[in-house]
Amino acid sequence: MKKQEKIDLISSCIGTDKILRTYFKYDENYWYYYPNAVSEHLILGQEENDFELDGYHIRKISDLKKAEVKFDLCEQINVWKGVTKEIKNPNVDITSWQTVFRSPVLQGRFIIVEDENNEVFRIGLIRKVCARYLLLDSFDADGIFEDAPYAFPYSKITHVAWDTRYSENWYQYMRSHSMLS
Repeated sequence: MKKQEKIDLISSCIGTDKILRTYFKYDENYWYYYPNAVSEHLILGQEENDFELDGYHIRKISDLKKAEVKFDLCEQINVWKGVTKEIKNPNVDITSWQTVFRSPVLQGRFIIVEDENNEVFRIGLIRKVCARYLLLDSFDADGIFEDAPYAFPYSKITHVAWDTRYSENWYQYMRSHSMLS
């Protein structure tokens, strides 16, 4: 698919009950998204997985190999169950990674940042948004924050997510157990 074809298809699904099946160059699997916004460089959508929404996800248009509208009974079940009523645009400026990370929506909450080309996964809090990279206060699988913030170059980021079951459960647990400063 050409870039403009991808953007046009994504745009045509925004504000509808249409699910997009998306394929990205760094993974053989696909993801289902209800798109919320698209720019020249990024797509923002809510992931659909087994009749539930699972957070907001931003990926690069340049990594998108193929997108297609999913036409089957699952789409109708999502409408019937009320899943599509939960689709809400979070109003994040997706012009660039820098504008994404400056969004008030992402401040003070756990976000996931990945470089899927090099299998880098980080979860944590935004410390500082710089011109060419993000400083992220990230933690390990034991909930222990790293001594120094992780510098994540924008050029390496393939995926950003928040409000997922994974990130929200970490946040709720760590907050309720006084693991956040």
